[in-house]
Amino acid sequence: MRGIVCRVARDDTAYAANWRTVLLVDAAVGAVAAAVGMAVLFKVPTLGATLVAGGGVYVVAVVRRARRWARLRREAGL
Repeated sequence: MRGIVCRVARDDTAYAANWRTVLLVDAAVGAVAAAVGMAVLFKVPTLGATLVAGGGVYVVAVVRRARRWARLRREAGL
């Protein structure tokens, strides 16, 4: 029987040449969710608000990851 596996975010992509593109596309996912939430907000307020909040939180997480990746690249001399 296998134990519980705890998944931890990997930072391998921080060292890739296209790391900024990866972050930009990832942030776009959150921005699109927030934009769709704004569009839906007036028809179904609960769903719209959830999408706006979720998209905003996702973008904040991407910004935090961008800072971490930039620090890792700086420490690696890249």
